[in-house]
Amino acid sequence: MKTRELTYELLNGEYLNWAIQYGDTRNDQDLRFGQVLHSKYDMSSFKIDVFYREGCGDVYSDLLKDLYGREVE
Repeated sequence: MKTRELTYELLNGEYLNWAIQYGDTRNDQDLRFGQVLHSKYDMSSFKIDVFYREGCGDVYSDLLKDLYGREVE
């Protein structure tokens, strides 16, 4: 069971690592950025599902908006 929640800090680190290694494409195992995040973190608290999204920049942006929305509410 994945118990680690994705935070701003973790998301920023994951995004930077991915962008440096793979750019906006899939990794060497043909996985998308969102798929990797789903396998590493508990994503159940997010309102958006990024599992099937292509492009790490779009995934990153959507997840940031979701995290920000929690602080505003």
